[in-house]
Amino acid sequence: MGSLNNEVKDGQFKTKICCIGAGYVGGPTMVTIALFCPDIKVHVVDINPKQIARWNSDKLPIYEPGLDEAVKKVRGKNLFFSTKIDEAIRECSIIFVSVNTPTKTYGVGAGRAADLKNWELA
Repeated sequence: MGSLNNEVKDGQFKTKICCIGAGYVGGPTMVTIALFCPDIKVHVVDINPKQIARWNSDKLPIYEPGLDEAVKKVRGKNLFFSTKIDEAIRECSIIFVSVNTPTKTYGVGAGRAADLKNWELA
């Protein structure tokens, strides 16, 4: 893991990550990366502006112990939430896709396979 004392000089980040999907997996995972790796710039993007607004507020969209405090430490420093998906993808060298893939309810694989419509939208 990265050092919490590793300061970034002149806005130069070692690498940049984009996470598509600001839900229960993507959000907390990226907060953890940003917290422990201050030399990595992390963008969390989503098509839902209400979800992004909540990540940028004092009332996060999900609860995990310690998550509020962690977000407050890194948001605006090396962790950013937005709906600017294309811009974040262009800026980043690592793309993490964290979107809902429920079980298909139609067509081939119904009841067994993952419905990839959200993945395709990402």
